[in-house]
Amino acid sequence: MQLSILGVAAIIALLVIVTGLGLGLATGTTIYDDDIDYWVVPEDSGSSSPLLATDNPRFGSVHDSTEQFRTDEVTFATPVLSQVLQLEADGETEFILVIGVINEPGLDSVTGVTTDGLSDGDPYYADDSYDGTWTGDVVLSESASTLLDAESGTQLTIAGNESFTVTGVDDGSDTVGNVPAAVVQLSELQTLTGAAEHDQADQFIVGTNSPAVETTLESVYPQSEVLTRGELTTSEAMDSELPLALALTAFIIAISVGTLFVLTTNGLEVVADQRQLATLAAIGISTRSQLTLVGIQTIVVTGIGGFLGAVAGMGGIWAVNTAALELLTTEPIALSESWFLLYGGGVGLLIGVLSLPYLLVLTRRVSGGVP
Repeated sequence: MQLSILGVAAIIALLVIVTGLGLGLATGTTIYDDDIDYWVVPEDSGSSSPLLATDNPRFGSVHDSTEQFRTDEVTFATPVLSQVLQLEADGETEFILVIGVINEPGLDSVTGVTTDGLSDGDPYYADDSYDGTWTGDVVLSESASTLLDAESGTQLTIAGNESFTVTGVDDGSDTVGNVPAAVVQLSELQTLTGAAEHDQADQFIVGTNSPAVETTLESVYPQSEVLTRGELTTSEAMDSELPLALALTAFIIAISVGTLFVLTTNGLEVVADQRQLATLAAIGISTRSQLTLVGIQTIVVTGIGGFLGAVAGMGGIWAVNTAALELLTTEPIALSESWFLLYGGGVGLLIGVLSLPYLLVLTRRVSGGVP
């Protein structure tokens, strides 16, 4: 019995860890930072991330709309425009993901890249027009800095415009699945990409500690969708094929291996108890009662194993994230959710149910009893 519990627990633990990693991958292509609580995206783009899919529908008049997002309960609010552009520094030319934001207190980073090197506000957008002070500020991720062989003070050319200077390199960043990234002023990126004509951006990110803000965010753009962190995580998981493939594969393997393991261990136990079962039959204990006993024992064993495996899997996710933070990334790579406990326990019970027919037939065969 103990061996069956441990076997099921080990299988479910691996299932939970792989599921957590899969969901973590699903959120790896969106602007996902610890201090961002809401994402406002165009309704037509659904929950897909506009970070890399730069041809998604965009918002217009975003500078004016940002002011409507800002309330006493909002820590920060900024439109985000993203575009893959050609950057050049000292003869090195690379395509880099360029992200435009309005820097303000509270917005510490975007896609893991610090905004400390950007001037506050959006100086080039002044008096509702694009004729203010051009800053040319650029903050590079570590990978972008390495590709361009650029450091603070390096002159950059972005999309043919030579008026940019690296004002910071985030040496600790590991952004967007290692995609090289550069953060600039929103209005300056809009000017480079033609988005200034209608003051466009892909999405808004809003930091707040108040859930009541969601209603305000929904009223700014009628055809928009406001996503919380949990909703975005779930939506991204459903829209990404790789995490679903990982989760489905892990589920199938867990069910298959778990069922075979329970059939083997519990089957051997039934055979080993053949004499005791025959004795029970001889003293009048019906085969039906024996089958009920074996069935209950199987379900209880696999259920306990599933729950313990889910708990161990949550611990495994914590260990994976801890190791990743120490060695690889600046953010957790695996998602941990409380419903993993129910998921693990449920899969354990399913393994027990699938194992029952064979175990019941085997028990009837070896008991020698009568109905």
